[in-house]
Amino acid sequence: MLTQSIKEKFEKLKDVHPQLYEAIIANFESFVEIRRDLRQHPELAFQEERTSKIVASYLKQWGYEVQESVGGTGVIGILKGKEKGRVLGLRADMDALPMPDEIDENYRSVHEGVAHTCGHDVHTTNLLGVAKVFSEIGLEKGTLKLIFQPAEEIGLGAKKMIEDGALENPAMDMIAGLHVAPALKVGEFSVSNDVYSGAAVDIFELTITGRGGHAAHPHLAVDAVMITAQVLVSLQQIVSRQIDPLDPVVLSVGQIQGGTKGTILPNTVTVNGTVRTLNPKTREVMEERINQIAENVAKAFGGSCDLDYEYVTPSLKNDDATKDFFVSATKSVFGSDAVRFSNPSMGGEDFAYFSQEVPSVFFRLGTCSGDSTSNGIHTTRFNVDEKAILFGIGALSNLALSFLNKKEGEKV
Repeated sequence: MLTQSIKEKFEKLKDVHPQLYEAIIANFESFVEIRRDLRQHPELAFQEERTSKIVASYLKQWGYEVQESVGGTGVIGILKGKEKGRVLGLRADMDALPMPDEIDENYRSVHEGVAHTCGHDVHTTNLLGVAKVFSEIGLEKGTLKLIFQPAEEIGLGAKKMIEDGALENPAMDMIAGLHVAPALKVGEFSVSNDVYSGAAVDIFELTITGRGGHAAHPHLAVDAVMITAQVLVSLQQIVSRQIDPLDPVVLSVGQIQGGTKGTILPNTVTVNGTVRTLNPKTREVMEERINQIAENVAKAFGGSCDLDYEYVTPSLKNDDATKDFFVSATKSVFGSDAVRFSNPSMGGEDFAYFSQEVPSVFFRLGTCSGDSTSNGIHTTRFNVDEKAILFGIGALSNLALSFLNKKEGEKV
């Protein structure tokens, strides 16, 4: 049941694309059923076997060319228009998180300790919705390439799909992706006001070595725990004193392990953390600075330190022209106030790998309509107002029609 305000917002699509509007409305209940089924049966990264089979089955049923097992459990659906033209890629991630699902709904996860608490069930449903409506209204021009990606939550799915040829056959002229946003109301969208909308994500492990001993005789030992404390405090000087305050950097430690008992000073302590940066040049210097500080602080107190640093995902880059095109196309349908501009997120998103190769836009989809849908992503009670699916499918489909129907030679 649509509230009056949401109905009025969505009915704006009817004035621009009446066939598209009717197809989305006619299939809305089935889209909700798909979403609830996916929420109830979440699968972790590279384990999305059931989800992939469902996606592939629908795409085949609706007349798409289907590529399966791309990058592991990824699926690609291709729909060619009556006339040749541009190629638009649309991407959705499919994997869930290793955490409890505590929503009070009958479609709560049936798999203990696995939950769609990041909204990838909604993302997958949106893209299946796009597939369904174009199977009904047809595609006059160009090619639609729908990418259903595994393993976003561990930052490897997009990379694996690209290594398996996802950028080719056919190559894309533009690609778009979205993420649910409980901070936005249903019917609202947002895009970053910066070139980079999402942070590069890197992880590190420090192994700090001292010399163990009895806690009653610290002078006979080299206290790895106290060295670790000094190292952690000193590392924050990188962010506060060595990086431009206008250049966003996050350095966080989430895990410290060491020792067996409070009366024993351990030989070693391990520290695990993450570094988030927007500027690729800043990203390049962080490993060296962490290593330099940690090593020298440890040495000053008689210990040593080894750094293991892993580069995970790059910054998510919004192509300016592509972003402007999305904003213009979306406002033309849903109104001038439908799209907001937001600060970049320091969260990671492996759509970034696509954004490094193809002109891209990544936007946020409002999913909140009250208390039960206001919980943040990655929380046990995260849920969405399912009417947001209308706007997800509507925005992506409108973008497809706007982009693919532009005349050859026209700038995006």
